[in-house]
Amino acid sequence: MREDRLANAVLNNFHKKRILVLGDLMVDEYILGKVGRISPEAPVPILNYKGTQRSAGGASNVALNMHAMGGKLAMAGVAGLDDSGIWLREFLRNASIDTEGIFADGDRLTTVKIRFATKAQQLLRVDKEDNSPIQENVCTKIFEYIASHISEWDAVVLSDYCKGVLDDSKFVRKIIHLCNINHVIVTVDSKSRHIDAFENASFVKPNNLELENAVNIQIGDLDSLDRAGKAYLERSKAKCIIVTRGSEGISIFENGSNRRDYASKAVQVFDVTGAGDTVISAVTLGLASGLTIDEAVILANIAAGIVIGKRGTAVVTRDELMEKLNEKKDYNFG
Repeated sequence: MREDRLANAVLNNFHKKRILVLGDLMVDEYILGKVGRISPEAPVPILNYKGTQRSAGGASNVALNMHAMGGKLAMAGVAGLDDSGIWLREFLRNASIDTEGIFADGDRLTTVKIRFATKAQQLLRVDKEDNSPIQENVCTKIFEYIASHISEWDAVVLSDYCKGVLDDSKFVRKIIHLCNINHVIVTVDSKSRHIDAFENASFVKPNNLELENAVNIQIGDLDSLDRAGKAYLERSKAKCIIVTRGSEGISIFENGSNRRDYASKAVQVFDVTGAGDTVISAVTLGLASGLTIDEAVILANIAAGIVIGKRGTAVVTRDELMEKLNEKKDYNFG
């Protein structure tokens, strides 16, 4: 049975897989408090400060998800020498993630998303970031690091939030080519419109909006989804694309076959933050563990259903995945 293959991969193979995540590292910071009144100075709520919480976001959250699912992770990218960058490196090291591939880029800021929030709602988000492309010498250092360690990894994930690390299409092509010639799975989660850089990627995972923006086709029904997905696949020349469609589930596009849809399981949604990170994490680990693309997507749908039931930037653990697989409820195992 297919669910047995999924369970075997999660339980017996995930912990053997070594993965590199390269991309835009971020810190998610939450300024927490309680609102009791409106300011007399302006029509805004006064947040009575109770504390600050930090978590690793962006590409860092992809690495944390894969680590929580059992994988052995290395992280590559850029973090500043500011307080947030120092905290992020230490946090990742304490989570047993290899940080040798994280480089500093001069006076560059570490990307931080600061959210002012009460227990019930977010009041304001402040982004502190530098979106400019990273310096060429830093690209060189990252590539040399990857080239020297490529034989150690089963897969490389490119996690592009358009914050500068993967801005250079030539750099992206070089990494994908390096993975291809070394027979290493390479997967892409990118907000970029420069999709021609993804040629021969094992798969690319746009969401509905990213798909629309990349091919300039508005998606309103399954026909337009088909046109957009086929256009993306043709232009990118990736081996496969996986489109995350929110409550509509996940669709797979491959050359020579029809679109394949996997519906999401209805769950109570608390927060969709990081759900895409969970999907690419589960699919990549699944492929590295010998699952087919369809099996890996089914597993990712289950993982996404777990993470959107949590608040804030969250991860899915191997135990949580096994618990859901053992329930054998309606997950469209096929």
